[in-house]
Amino acid sequence: MVDGHGPTGGREPGPTQDLRFAAPAAQASQAPPPYGYGPYVPASAPKAPSNPQATASLVLGIVSLVLSLLFLPAVIGVVLGIVGLVRSGRTDPPTGRGAAITGITLSVVGAGLGVLLATTASAALSDLARTIAEESATTAPGSGSGSAERPDGGGPVLDPEDYVQVDAKQWESIVKDPVLAEGRAVVVFAEVVRFDSSTGTDRFLAVAGVDQPGGLFELQSSSVFVGDDTLLDGVETGDVLQVRAEVTGSLELETQLGGVSTVPVLTIAQLEDVGLADLSKDFTVGEGESDSLGILVVPVTVTNSGGRTFTYTAEIVAQSKDGKRSYGTGTVFIEHMKAGQREKVDVDIFADVPADVVYRVQGTARYIE
Repeated sequence: MVDGHGPTGGREPGPTQDLRFAAPAAQASQAPPPYGYGPYVPASAPKAPSNPQATASLVLGIVSLVLSLLFLPAVIGVVLGIVGLVRSGRTDPPTGRGAAITGITLSVVGAGLGVLLATTASAALSDLARTIAEESATTAPGSGSGSAERPDGGGPVLDPEDYVQVDAKQWESIVKDPVLAEGRAVVVFAEVVRFDSSTGTDRFLAVAGVDQPGGLFELQSSSVFVGDDTLLDGVETGDVLQVRAEVTGSLELETQLGGVSTVPVLTIAQLEDVGLADLSKDFTVGEGESDSLGILVVPVTVTNSGGRTFTYTAEIVAQSKDGKRSYGTGTVFIEHMKAGQREKVDVDIFADVPADVVYRVQGTARYIE
């Protein structure tokens, strides 16, 4: 018996046959490359040139649409777009050309929109002043020399002694329904917002309230004040006045958002330019003492002199008597102080100070709750 691999029964084995064979694919892969050529290696694609100016112009163009009144992004967007457009022409293929053109377009549109918004706001303010001058003509006072008269020419509105300082709730009710409040004689503070040829010489637009403001944006109720030319002589935009006036009607004014707001009209009997309140008078500073850690502790008492709830802030400065040297500062911050409320706080100043140090209050401010 022969298994094809070894001798059997003493016979010499015949020649063996190799039944293995090579796969054609394997044989092909072992074939040498043609003469003069090496094996094939795929080449990597060339890296496309970048154009960051075009991309930045596109981003700034989008930003300029959102922030139309800030013209700087639009200007920079146009400049970078032009640079990116020139750069795209120097690359093969052109890179960033579409982004540059889009960035320039959006930037120009954003700048144009900003100009349109600014023009619209200015026109709205002028229309507001014109409305005051035209529609409130029925509240115009008669001629006089220092005190306002009723629109029907029936003499002075009231004796100045009859005017009452109103509180915050009373003033809020007047602002809410000025028609119902007609005839009330009040004492209020007014910050002149607009008083020029558009409003006329016998009336001005103001924000008013019951407190003498210690800074901007304290007074918030828009009102129209009417008085004869002699009484209003010398009044300018930005003045803070204490006014004795009678509520004589209301006026509907168009807002910048396209709505209508009803504001009270007050006829002035007397006025005084008082300016901003000195809020430092609401702060009383005691003598500072160093604690066990060497920190200077200064007691400060704050009194809310206003008629509403405020948050008070200030800075306490430790300095030499002549004011030429400052040793350190501490901050006062008290929230939710009701009208007339007094509160004491300790202010820490991290500094070594001499025995004759003095304390000064600066940076005073209060904010409506």
